[in-house]
Amino acid sequence: MSSEVKHLTRAVAICLLVAMRPLFAQNDICDGGAIKTHEAYLYGRFETRMQSTPGDGVVSSFFLYNWDLACNYPENLNEIDLEMTGNQDNSVQFTTHHPFHASQSQIIPTPFNPHTTMVDYAIEWTPGTVRWFINGELAHLFSNPLIATLEHPMRIFMNLWVADAETWTGLFNPSAIPGTSRYDYVRYYAYTPGAGTTGTDSNFTLAWEDPFDALDLTRWQVDEGGHVGPLCTFRAANVDVTPAGELELHLTNPSTDIETATVQFAVDASALNLGSGDVVCLNGGFNNWCGNCTPMVSAGDGVWTLAIDLPLGDHEYQFAVNGWGGAIGAPPQGSSCDFQPCDEWLNYGFNLQPGTGIHSEPMYCWSSCENCAAGGCLADLNQNQTVDIADLLHLLSEFGCLVNCSADLTGDGLVTVSDLLALIAAHGTVC
Repeated sequence: MSSEVKHLTRAVAICLLVAMRPLFAQNDICDGGAIKTHEAYLYGRFETRMQSTPGDGVVSSFFLYNWDLACNYPENLNEIDLEMTGNQDNSVQFTTHHPFHASQSQIIPTPFNPHTTMVDYAIEWTPGTVRWFINGELAHLFSNPLIATLEHPMRIFMNLWVADAETWTGLFNPSAIPGTSRYDYVRYYAYTPGAGTTGTDSNFTLAWEDPFDALDLTRWQVDEGGHVGPLCTFRAANVDVTPAGELELHLTNPSTDIETATVQFAVDASALNLGSGDVVCLNGGFNNWCGNCTPMVSAGDGVWTLAIDLPLGDHEYQFAVNGWGGAIGAPPQGSSCDFQPCDEWLNYGFNLQPGTGIHSEPMYCWSSCENCAAGGCLADLNQNQTVDIADLLHLLSEFGCLVNCSADLTGDGLVTVSDLLALIAAHGTVC
């Protein structure tokens, strides 16, 4: 056996040995539930009737957050919280978070246990003032210069999770699982000073009410695969609506029945002039950025491919030759294909939604955003070596895409008529 073949055999063997571990990871203490509105609101009155979850380490919530601050974190950080910690049986907590991590908080004693009683709560947010109400009565008010920094539209959030913060929530006790937080309704009132019918000085007007007779996905976005802290993973299966008309968020043991989708990866490393003993490996959060444990396959033309099943949610990845000691294939700094442009890392990425089935990532030229499909088959989106109707349907499913578009054939970051025409021109090509 030649030294080159020995080198290749050893590299693949190492990759396959470590690849016996699961190809994705999650926080392994618990699964939680989370939901947020698609729309963000600037000022208003926000109401719910809810019952929280008991247990040391557990947090139940109804809050507002500037989810859309993009790369302006922490200078545009805005958040208004109503929270119940499972280690406290007769209190609720009110908090505001401000730019550059400034915050203020107050724990309010209550004559009831929020974990055993459905209670009406409200948050009123106006320029310069935040008020919290319990059962229609004013419970607390913040009005100080910090409140003036709450100036960005915020979405409505509800979640149930476990905090790694012993001094706040107590040390997590697994007996809290299973747990459920219940919400009877959510109402949003627009801020209409001088022209409203509800709330302080009648300054608010009802815009919508959701009684949770069904889960309205045009209003709510259910979190899948998101993490909060190091302990809990949010799962869509932990969010449901009951026949009685209540939204329920569940706290459970980590699920072993997780919806997945097949993801097809490809990269053209021909520019590297790799030797026969070199192997391109795929790295991401799904394999703990292991370096060399997930080898890709090459037909000898410089193109490396791999298809694996991954859970729903966000995924980021890079390529590495023979592990982290070799050449790294990652997006250029400031490029359109850097999935999280706000962080310090340069990673490709994508989001898997329920019902995805098969997702094909672009065949990137090494360390670029260019779709570098071998043999001129730029439009072979599903990498089946033929440009056919399946590729056309894939492009149409992404038509109008504005970011992280796998069907972007022209390299402009969008999926438009130009991409459709490029695919039609290549239709029938055998790669």
